[in-house]
Parts: sequence; structure tokens; C-alpha cells
Amino acid sequence: MNNKGATLGMLYPAVISIILVGMILGIGIYALTAVSEGVAADTMTVVNESVTFENSTNSGEYVATYNDCGARSFTITNVWNASDGLIPTTNYTFDTNGLLTAVDGSPFTDVQANVSYTYTGTDRTGTTDPCTALTTTGTGVGGLASWIAVIVVVLAAAIVLGIVINSFGKRSGV
Repeated sequence: MNNKGATLGMLYPAVISIILVGMILGIGIYALTAVSEGVAADTMTVVNESVTFENSTNSGEYVATYNDCGARSFTITNVWNASDGLIPTTNYTFDTNGLLTAVDGSPFTDVQANVSYTYTGTDRTGTTDPCTALTTTGTGVGGLASWIAVIVVVLAAAIVLGIVINSFGKRSGV
């Protein structure tokens, strides 16, 4: 009977396994993200979307499609309102995430403006859309990846505890 007990050398397979699982999850998340962006790669154009502002000095309003699956790289074409007509680009800012903000002191005072813009994305937004499915899967796998640190700590504690308990359990020769 061999009573040598657990050794630190037994950690090698566990450490390699954890590293491999982490690498596979990382590569998988990256691939899912890249494929979902590839699926949502059409240039979309929106004309005369109505954007309502809470007040003239607000923190901005997002266009309706900013949260669509894969929507990115927003570019403004025109902004106009009823009282001033076409609004000069010096009176607002528009970021690549779809946020339209009136510049303080500009005559951009109507509560509603019409916006035309383009963006990269997809017009397929149903729950069975490939882009949505890939994004949802990537988010789920990403949530699992955040637990890896906890799993590693629990495994390490279990191994160390097993080594300590095993070393105290040996009988000395009398």
C-alpha cells in the first residue's frame, strides 16, 4: 500500500486544464463577437427619424437604432427642426454610438428634431436573427468566463486543504 499522499506535483494537470479552459473560452468569445459583427455589416440609412429632447440643454438623446444588434459607426447626414430648418453642425454633436447632443447656447431649442444618419449594422432584429443569437451566446459564455477566477480559487483551496489533511493523517511508525 502506497501512503505517500498528495503532492504539489499533482497540481500540474489541474493547472494546465484550467489554463486550457480559459484559453478556449477566450478564443470562443472573440470568435462569437467577430462573427456577430460580420453578420451585422450592412450599411443602413435612416431618413427623418424624429428625436424628442427633454430640454434644450440636455445630455443628449440616442437615435432609435443605437441599441440594435451590431449597430455601430453612426454618421450624421442632416438634423433639422420646425423653427430653424436645417441645423448647422456647429449646433450639435453626434458620436459614433448614436448619441445626438445639442451644443449649449445653440438655437437648437425645439423639443423635436428630424435626423438622417447612416450606420453599420443590420435591420434584422428578431430574436431568431443570427446576430442576436451570436451576441446572446457571447454574453452567456462571457458570464461563465467571469466565474473562472472563483473556480480556480475553490480548486486551489481544495487541493491545499487535501494536502494538509493528508499530511496530518499519516501514521508514524512505532
